[in-house]
Amino acid sequence: MNMRQKIDLFLKKNNGQVTVDDAKKLGLDPHILVDLANSGQLERVDRGVYINPEIFEDDMYILQYRFSRGVFFKDSALFLHHMIDRTPDRYQMNFPLGYHALAIKQYPVKVYRQKSEWHSLGIEEVLTPGQHKVRVYNIERTLCDILRTRDTSDTETIRQAMLAYAQLEQKNISQLIQFADLFNVRDKINAYMEVLL
Repeated sequence: MNMRQKIDLFLKKNNGQVTVDDAKKLGLDPHILVDLANSGQLERVDRGVYINPEIFEDDMYILQYRFSRGVFFKDSALFLHHMIDRTPDRYQMNFPLGYHALAIKQYPVKVYRQKSEWHSLGIEEVLTPGQHKVRVYNIERTLCDILRTRDTSDTETIRQAMLAYAQLEQKNISQLIQFADLFNVRDKINAYMEVLL
């Protein structure tokens, strides 16, 4: 199998997207991606990220690839968990305290920072609408996050998310209470859950 065939096979498996890191894992010289982009067979959508020109780029995956320490947060997490029905106009990502990436300013991202022991709680991987894995906080933590931060989500978003959670078959109430206690929003969570559950 030649290099181009390996890339084509990977593109089919990975929903039309390939990164420099992917090429290295395939044992290929990453410059093949540049060559394919220069000849119009791939499209470079960001530093180190290439797509089949026939597909749409996956913004959330690109952000995750570029800023790997970030975790999708708040309304962005609700969107990824299918808890709200609208795409956020600005993505929200949480980073460890002290993390600074100047390049992130050029993206539609609201940056949050949190001490490391809180930053790492409740992380899981889910698929974006483009079918690529990204890091996001689990549903229980996200419900607490939308209630606790100074710029809380709007009332309609919170109501829609709480209602969606109440209707979930697989919910972890004990973990929700654990996060609610940790983030000091137990009374707010209780108020919603008493009405909905």
